[in-house]
Amino acid sequence: MADDSARAFTATLSRCPLFRGLPPGALADLSAQVTPFTVSPGSILWNQGDEPLDLVVVQSGLLCEFQPSASGRRSVLHVKGPPHAVGDIAVFDRRPHLAAVETLRESVILAIPAEPVVALAAASVTLTQNVITQFAGHVRSLAEQRADLMILDLARRVAKALLRMARHSDPMTVDIGVTVLANLAGGARQSVSAVLSRLERRGWLALEPGRILLLDVAALRRYVGLAATNAPTEPRDTVPPLAG
Repeated sequence: MADDSARAFTATLSRCPLFRGLPPGALADLSAQVTPFTVSPGSILWNQGDEPLDLVVVQSGLLCEFQPSASGRRSVLHVKGPPHAVGDIAVFDRRPHLAAVETLRESVILAIPAEPVVALAAASVTLTQNVITQFAGHVRSLAEQRADLMILDLARRVAKALLRMARHSDPMTVDIGVTVLANLAGGARQSVSAVLSRLERRGWLALEPGRILLLDVAALRRYVGLAATNAPTEPRDTVPPLAG
């Protein structure tokens, strides 16, 4: 049973973008450091400002990285599922966490002490390159979110967040509720609910408890000004504004 667990840990780590391409021996060494936890929905793994003790890799479930405000509202930075890592910025720059992390659903997480991860990065060109790539992705994602808040109206921010969060299934599925989506898009829950209802009436999506099904991805992409996959870009003004 222990061997089965170790193989499962190694398989998850091998798929994690942060550890992709590492040799089997290095992955096995990391797996030996793993402590798995099953965490219930709504659990806080750490708060903003906490010291980085562990790097966490999601084996199953869904985690939300957010920054709280004095008013109680949250700014959601990332929503991550398997096999992604959480807490990597603080682990590698050895400073307190920039964001808190909460489980959105029951999750199995793999906690790896920060020290062996940092030591491996110092010795592995592959891991160092992966860290650089991950950090570049964080910067690009946050810059895009900031630009969206300044340029796009709420309806288009909601549509773009849905496309960014969609899981590649048939139909494409977003596994988050309205509250998290509102925090991600930078709007009030009631306003985001109204946007989703209007998009649903258009036939672009379907609302289900705890998830959203994207029924017309091409229309959503046109609405936010993105080129449809394998199709030419259509001007944004070909899609009328959302009406009540």
